[in-house]
Amino acid sequence: MKKTTVFVIVIIMSLLLHSCKKNKQYNEYADATITTLQKWYNIETGLYDTTSWWNAANALTAIIDYSRITGSKEYLDVVENSFETCKEFEVEMPDPKDNWICRNYINDYYDDEGWWVLAWINAYDLTNDDKYLKMARITFNDMATGWDDVCDGGIYWKKPKIGKSAVQNELFMLSAIRLHQRGGGETLGKNYLVWAEDTLEWFMNSGMLNEKHLVENGLNKQCEVSVGSLHTYNQGMILSALVELYKEKNDELLLDLAHKIANATITHMVYENGILKDPKEPKLNGDATQFKGIFMRHLGFLYATSPRTAYKTFILKNADVIWSVARDSSNNEIGGIWNAHPKKTDASSQSSALDAFNAAMIVSGSN
Repeated sequence: MKKTTVFVIVIIMSLLLHSCKKNKQYNEYADATITTLQKWYNIETGLYDTTSWWNAANALTAIIDYSRITGSKEYLDVVENSFETCKEFEVEMPDPKDNWICRNYINDYYDDEGWWVLAWINAYDLTNDDKYLKMARITFNDMATGWDDVCDGGIYWKKPKIGKSAVQNELFMLSAIRLHQRGGGETLGKNYLVWAEDTLEWFMNSGMLNEKHLVENGLNKQCEVSVGSLHTYNQGMILSALVELYKEKNDELLLDLAHKIANATITHMVYENGILKDPKEPKLNGDATQFKGIFMRHLGFLYATSPRTAYKTFILKNADVIWSVARDSSNNEIGGIWNAHPKKTDASSQSSALDAFNAAMIVSGSN
């Protein structure tokens, strides 16, 4: 065998070994992050101390994704416990006499409902237990009641009939197409696929997707776009909705649009070193600390369908910086600003980081 051939083989083996080490590394990051996240889990409430109702749906989604990617069954009891405990949840008010029961994940906010719908669809995919899919359909049916002809369509943010914006309509669109893919059905006279298609048409006509291919947050009372209010999670959910519709309709324009939005986000919504930045940083409230992980979750989903080197590079770089910069090495707690040492940590920022490590496992081929 020629020396040149041997040299090439050695180089290839070295690169493969390095790749395997990197793959295992992101798995280890996710393991440590989820272990720390569960320190905040309250088995009695089925939720997470330090954060709120909708954040819990995202934390469970991140755990379910981790379980699917790694093949772990360690956290199936957590998913089960939250499902059973939270399907009748007492909402606390300033005066305990005014407390009320939220049933079947239906509450005053249509976007909250959407996060739970997607979580239970995800749980169904993981476990094949039909109770999760049945619940997702029940909650989705209530979301559909939020649609009317004001602003030519779309569902509201809050009951009764308050605000039309991107988040709940992206959630509604994605929930509809995924329910369609899992056996079909209809509500209020429309099947799930039609709901998804109608929502996409409304969204594209609303003006919320701006000329840079970034999603503006919402509409004002005059149905005009409130320009300049951008959040990373709005850039994420639309990616998965477009990918799922592309799979259903085989329309390359849908996939092309997803790529334009993803590339706009990793170009414009970042720090100078390429780390994802929500425009509100450093002043992030308990909601905004969740946003970046949601974007990473959906970018990873886009990559799994239509890989681009730029996405892999972006996801891995962010994962590396989260671990080396945004993590407190003494307890593995991770902050909401990925470009800085954590000043505050909670279950929201921790689960957001888990989303990023899940995405890193996807793009690096870790299992």
